[in-house]
Formats: sequence, structure tokens, C-alpha cells
Amino acid sequence: METTVNVLIPARTGSKGINKKNLCEVNGIALFERSINHALELKKFFKVNIYLSTDIKEILDKQKNYKDINIYERVKSLSGDNVLTIDVAKDLIFRENLKQSDIIILFQPTSPFRDIKEICNAINNLIYEKKWKSVVSLSDVNSLHPFRMKRLTSEMECIDFIDQGFEDMRPRQSLTKVYIRSGNFYITYIENLIKNNTFLPKPTKGIVHKDINCSINIDNIYDLYLAEIIASKNKY
Repeated sequence: METTVNVLIPARTGSKGINKKNLCEVNGIALFERSINHALELKKFFKVNIYLSTDIKEILDKQKNYKDINIYERVKSLSGDNVLTIDVAKDLIFRENLKQSDIIILFQPTSPFRDIKEICNAINNLIYEKKWKSVVSLSDVNSLHPFRMKRLTSEMECIDFIDQGFEDMRPRQSLTKVYIRSGNFYITYIENLIKNNTFLPKPTKGIVHKDINCSINIDNIYDLYLAEIIASKNKY
């Protein structure tokens, strides 16, 4: 029986970094619409249901304009700054009575660029490589390596975040490869999400972006400026 891929796009109204961030445009396309477009692209390869959870009035007022998209109003209890996305996902699962054996994938609107072939590969990894319970997108930290990171004590003393017993001055190329979640996609089976209360139940397969632009995550106005420049030059 064909596995259904349920794409969740969480787009709440609040944002501390940028006002109405999810409505901001990159090359003329709003961030939430970019994630919708990415999810629609997946329909060429899988059976896909698309759900957009939002409390943004501008989106809710125009929901009839978005065909094949299930847009629903998020309850107030799931709209605050401290609400976890996992709780939004569980609300969707129980609201729509989604099958435990199907897949859920999280597309956060803050990721304006996605490689659909990369995501298809990630989904197939989960389906056909039975040892994985989840798949996540990763970016190389490059020079922002944890061995170079510091923290400050209450007295403002600068100390190593990871204490190796010495000041690590090795060049980046000599350090162990380290990756960070890019936020581009999180994929797991609904059964695993419910059982483990996380998008990343272990063991998790990591997919490192080949296109560095897929690592961009809109957190502040400078990220938005960068995304606009890249989109205009690369026709994203």
C-alpha cells in the first residue's frame, strides 16, 4: 500500500526577529508560499497531503485561493512564542486522524530554498532503509566549530565551551567534521513521532546539503536580505 507523505507547514503570526516574518517575500514570493510550492513539487513523486497551520489573518482570509492545501486556523493555545512545533504536529495528527503508518515531514517557512531531489532521496531513505526512524537536513558548521566556541562565567571570564584541556588553535580543516540541523526538513513516521514525542526519534539519518543555499534560515533581517540577493541571482 502506498505511503502517504503529510507535509506540515507551521506559520504562526508572532516573530521576535522580523515582524510578520512568514509573510515576508523573497523574490516576490512569501515565505509560507515558498514552502507550499516545495510541498506541491513533492506531489510529482509521492502521494502528498499538505497542511498549513496558522493564526495569520492574511492567510486565513485567502485560504480559498490555495487549491490542494489544507489550511486550518491554529488554536490560541498553540500560538504563543513558547509553543513547540511537536505539539502543533500532534494537534494536526489527532485533528485529521492521520494514519500512524504514514510519513510526516516538517517544512518550516523560514527555509526559503529547498532541493526537491534531495528531499525525495531523504524520504526514500526512510521508506527503504528500514534501520532509520527519521531523517534530518544538516549543514556543515565550517569555521563555527564547537572546539572554537567560548562561554562567559558570571564574572565574565571567557572559558572553553568544550574543555579539552588546551586552547585548540588547529586550522578548520584539521578539526572533526561537525554539522548542525539546518531546519530545511525533518522527516519521520507518524507512529514514531507519537511514540517518542519528537521529529527525530533515533536512529536518525543525516542528509548534508550539497547546495549551501539550502542552509539559509530566515531568523533576522540580514538573512532576508541575503535570501533576496541569492533568489534574484539564481532565479529561485
